[in-house]
Amino acid sequence: MRRILGTALVVVAASIMAGCGGSSKSSGAVAGVGGVGGIFLGNCLNQDDGFLVQPSEGMVIGMSPAGVNFTLTLYASAAAARAAAKNKEPKTTVVIANAVVDFKGNPAPSAGAPPATISNTEIANIRDCINRSKK
Repeated sequence: MRRILGTALVVVAASIMAGCGGSSKSSGAVAGVGGVGGIFLGNCLNQDDGFLVQPSEGMVIGMSPAGVNFTLTLYASAAAARAAAKNKEPKTTVVIANAVVDFKGNPAPSAGAPPATISNTEIANIRDCINRSKK
C-alpha cells in the first residue's frame, strides 16, 4: 500500500511540474521549438480536442481520440520538419507546419484492414493547436 501511494505521489508531482491541469485557453503560449510551445500544444490537444498526450517542449507523445498512438516532434522550421519526414514511412507520417507526426506501429482495427491512422479531423485539430500555440 505504501509503495502504491508513493508511486501515485510521484505521478501527481510530475504532472504538476509538467503543467498538466492548466487551462490552455487562459494561459499564454510559450515559444518552444520553432515558435511552438510543446507544453501549450499538449495541453491544447488534451483539454480542447480529446487527445491523451504527454507534452514536453520539443515533443508530444500520446494517443488521438480515435485511439491511434503517435509521436509529434517539433523542429526549428517547416523545412527542417520536411527534411526529417523524408526518413520516415510516408504512409504513417504527416508534416504539419514545423512538426512531424509519426503514427507508425498502430495495429489494424480489424483483420485484413490497414493499420489505424490519424484522421483528417485529428490532423486539423493538431494544426489548430500548433497555430494557437504560436500566438
